[in-house]
Amino acid sequence: MHDYSIDNHPKEKILFVLAFLAIALAPILNSIVQNVLKTIGASAGWSSAPITAIPVFGLFGLLYWIFNKYLWRISMFRKFLLVPDLNGKWTVEGSTTLKNGKEVEYAWGGVFTVTQSWSKILIYLQASQSASKSVSASIHLEDSVGHRLLYQYENEPSADQLELKKHSGSAELLFDIEGLTAKGHYYTDQHRNTVGTMKLRKSENDN
Repeated sequence: MHDYSIDNHPKEKILFVLAFLAIALAPILNSIVQNVLKTIGASAGWSSAPITAIPVFGLFGLLYWIFNKYLWRISMFRKFLLVPDLNGKWTVEGSTTLKNGKEVEYAWGGVFTVTQSWSKILIYLQASQSASKSVSASIHLEDSVGHRLLYQYENEPSADQLELKKHSGSAELLFDIEGLTAKGHYYTDQHRNTVGTMKLRKSENDN
């Protein structure tokens, strides 16, 4: 997975809130842990109970991990964060419209998979002849329309596709407000030199 950028994303504010919570909660948790250990030590007949301190940085790391992996996906938070939850699988209907500067009409299909956290994302497209994965991405909110995903990718042909070469490309997809469908286009570098369109529909198992 790799980082991705979002317009007007309040990342600094989120990190500040998590740091504030860690600083505020650490003394409280340390006091609770110390009292529990002392009580256990007294009931067990220990002369003194070992005292374990919970460091602020450790608590911050735990809060960040929980937020980054789980809490950001709650719809209430995502409205504030301006981040869509694109996790899941989509069926892809693709069409190559230009190749080497000439018009063509070549249909293809595949499975589009997004693995996303608050801070990172990975976009993987498995087609019949090749597979591609993202190396960078950005998401832009378009009011009352949806979210526009732009990403760069690297494509690796299947071993039996001797006429195809490894190449890189770019894609731009507009996801609807509900995050159930998307459409857009892609183009590849000089090693493939193609342009085409894609239509995505989220798999029923991921709705």
